[in-house]
Amino acid sequence: MLESFGRGFKMIGASIKLGWQDKRLLLPSILTVCTNIFFGLILLLLSYDKMGTQGAAAVKKAIQPTYGMLGQHGHHISMPQVAGQLGLNGPMDPSGFNSFQGLMNTDAWLTVLALLSVWWLTNRFLEGVTTGLVYSNLTEGPGSGSFGQACSAVLSSFPAIVVLGIVTLLAKTVARWLRNHKSSGMLGFGFNFLAQIVEVFWTLAGHLILPAIVIEGTSFWGGMKRADKIAQSNLLTIGVGEVGVDGICRFVSFLVYSAGVAGFGYAYYLHLGFAHPLIITGGLAWVAMVVLVTAMSIYIRAAFYTCLYVWAIEAEAVRETERTHVSPPAPLAAALA
Repeated sequence: MLESFGRGFKMIGASIKLGWQDKRLLLPSILTVCTNIFFGLILLLLSYDKMGTQGAAAVKKAIQPTYGMLGQHGHHISMPQVAGQLGLNGPMDPSGFNSFQGLMNTDAWLTVLALLSVWWLTNRFLEGVTTGLVYSNLTEGPGSGSFGQACSAVLSSFPAIVVLGIVTLLAKTVARWLRNHKSSGMLGFGFNFLAQIVEVFWTLAGHLILPAIVIEGTSFWGGMKRADKIAQSNLLTIGVGEVGVDGICRFVSFLVYSAGVAGFGYAYYLHLGFAHPLIITGGLAWVAMVVLVTAMSIYIRAAFYTCLYVWAIEAEAVRETERTHVSPPAPLAAALA
């Protein structure tokens, strides 16, 4: 585990260096955080304006991360919960569509459902743009490609991305059903085991299907076949878990949010009002840190899976006996050095 985290830190450092050299790579992730805040605030306004107390509670539950990268704390909707919707298996993750849970009993569920769909598609669009920019950087060199070209590539593949979202929703619904209907004994253990298989499979598949759709312009089913071929043909000589990027992102996010909760809790203990200069300064600094950590986590994860996909493409082009000699892209090579 320590070795995995060590590789993860190297991967994160190399990805940040890559983004610093070509700052366009960071722009989609920053825009993602901004859109998450925007859509989160709209949901809150809708919940209080049109849905009443019950609707507000439902939206509050919906936008809370479940067990994703950004974690959960407290009982009040806060900036991390609005900004941090792209955690692993979280509501806005390509492998998770949990944001629909709890909304179907509200009177305005169609409005909320449509808004959440647009939110999810916006995040997927921006993640696809990041994937396209990172791919151009890795294969053609720094400064290659353009933001407009990446946007155009994602837009041309948008129908496949929509299908990815629908299938993702079905996969997560099946996993949730298995967990909710497990019984005691071996049968319950079996249902829980099947749910974990579905979640783990779709976490990996979702992250590999999206690069296939954006980079190669395939359909959803073409992306599925590419992801399956990568897995079945052993085109990757390492497992995703061997580079602990996701674990580090979750841990850092937990530290940042815990620091915020502890700080505000201490201020409450001291009976400091929200207008106190210390609260304003500390709050703004904490929000800036949340935005930074969230944006970097989004970018680093997208860069990591794009590196894996590029490595798999290059390994596929040579004979099986020569695949161990294919060098991974620079950030991943730094992690494995």
